This record gives sequence, C-alpha cells and structure tokens, in this order.
Amino acid sequence: MKTINEKLSMNRLSLSRTIFNLATSIFVLAIFVTQILIADISQKTFADEFKVHLQKRIAQTNANNSASQSVEYKIEVKEETWKGEETAIVICDMWNKHWCRGATSRVAEMSPRMNEVLKAARAKNVTIIHAPSDCIHKYKDTAARKRIEGKRDSDFEKKFQSNSWFKGLLPTEKGAVWPIDQSDGGCDCEPQCKQGRVWSSQIDILEIDDNKDLISDSGTEIITYMREKGIKNVILLGVHTNMCVIGRPFGLRKMVTYGQNVVLMRDLTDTMYNSRKSPFVSHFKGTELVIEYIEKYVAPSITSVDFLGGEPFSFKGSKETTK
Repeated sequence: MKTINEKLSMNRLSLSRTIFNLATSIFVLAIFVTQILIADISQKTFADEFKVHLQKRIAQTNANNSASQSVEYKIEVKEETWKGEETAIVICDMWNKHWCRGATSRVAEMSPRMNEVLKAARAKNVTIIHAPSDCIHKYKDTAARKRIEGKRDSDFEKKFQSNSWFKGLLPTEKGAVWPIDQSDGGCDCEPQCKQGRVWSSQIDILEIDDNKDLISDSGTEIITYMREKGIKNVILLGVHTNMCVIGRPFGLRKMVTYGQNVVLMRDLTDTMYNSRKSPFVSHFKGTELVIEYIEKYVAPSITSVDFLGGEPFSFKGSKETTK
C-alpha cells in the first residue's frame, strides 16, 4: 500500500501537470486571440485604404525655348494610397434639371456611374457630401443635412471668405490662358436654351444615405466639418467643370486655398461650352481642354476607375467628336 507521503507526492505531481496543462492552454488561447485581434485590426486598418492615380501636366523646361515659344507639358501619373476616413467626395450641382437641355441630358447619363462610385466610396468609409446648390432647403429635415448644418469656424471663415465664390486666379495660374469661350453661358444646343433657375433638387439617381452622408452647399460648413474630422483628401465631381466645380465656395480653387489635397474626377464631370465659340471644337473636346487646364494649373485629376475598375466613363458620341 502507498504511504500518505507517496499519495501526497502523486497528488502534487498530478496537480502540477494539471496547472501546467491549464497554463499551456491559456497561453495557446492567448496567442490565438492575439492573432485574431491583430488580423482584425489589420483588416480594419487596410479595409478603408484605396489607391488613386493622380494625373498632372508638368511643364517641361527647355533651355532652347524662347519666351515666344509655347511651353510643352508632359502627363505625369502618381499613385498614392489614401485612407477613407481622411477622404471626402463632394458632388457639385448634379441637379434634377438644368436650363440647358444638353446639360440636363449629360447629367442624367453620367449619374448611374457616379452613384456606383458613391457606393464603393462609402464601403471605404469615404465621407460623401452632396452639394446641390440652391436646393438645400429641400433637405432641411433630413439627418444628412442636420449632421453638418451650422458648422462654422468664424476665424477661418473670415480669413478665407469660405462662403464666397473664388474670385480671380490661383498663384499657380499666373500667365495661364483660359482655354474656352464660355461668355454666352455655354449652351451647345441649337437653338440655344433660355437661361434661368429651373432646378429644385439633386438628381434622384444619386442615392443619399441619410445615416452617413452630408448635404450642404456652404463652403464654411463643408470645410469646418472636414477640419473637425481630419479630412484632408477631397475629390470633386459633378458639374460644371469650368464654372461651379472650379469656382464654388467648396470648389477646386477654394479647396486649394484651404490647404486640402484636392483632385478632380475627370470622367464624371462636364462643361458648359458651346462648340460654336472659340476655340471652335466639339463640346467634349472643350471639356478635355478645361480638364487639361486644371491639371496644369489647379489640381490633379483621377477617374472613377480607382473605385470601380474597368474603363473610365465616357459620354455617348464623345470619342467620335473630341476634335
């Protein structure tokens, strides 16, 4: 028979093994949980990241060029990785109706592709800001409007006049020549349409997520919100490139002066340009010329491909008439 001491010794050994096995199990479990947490954190960290391909036109220096010779520009594409939480898309004046029939038609044509971009951007935690100027009253009772309404930094507003259209040119535009004549309002229809305010809302094809999106046409509200949330990257899309997109209080020039990293989504925009005015090219070529100007002097551009893949959007007939 085993003595009491032997029994106690065996019990101690059994207890030690149990403790060891338990400690081993806890250690293995801790490693497993840690790996899951790390994977989850990594997944969340990278889930909202996306690549953009910034296109700019860079002036080429040539010692043989005289002042009378035209400057040549080279397209430069730079890939960057952006975080969704640091990025916003601003949708400029995609109204339900425009005084120009052609403009109304082109807005409707590009809207489905634009809506898919917004869906993809939301999935990356990009902030979506709907800016249908002059129509904000329609959305006064929505959560998307109330979420940004009244945002204001008085000192910033005073310094940058953030509720005013940009007047003049950026320093980078010194000496630049605007590429098209839009003095007649830019209607390419024949006969030309009668000008006037006919819009009442944003086009319905563009979905508004009332739980996530924002609605504002105030430069002060938009830039104040961006600064509060740490948003530094801004993508402008919508219409019209040569007017509202570049000049509004939330437009390209203003965002540059605010210090934002702003780009134009060049395949989801349009111009107000009449092909019967200088430089006497097709409407779509006129749009291309304005985009080239922006890439040279104002901000880089990207396309919807960065969000959706495939090919950039193009209007029907644009490839045959860009001359």
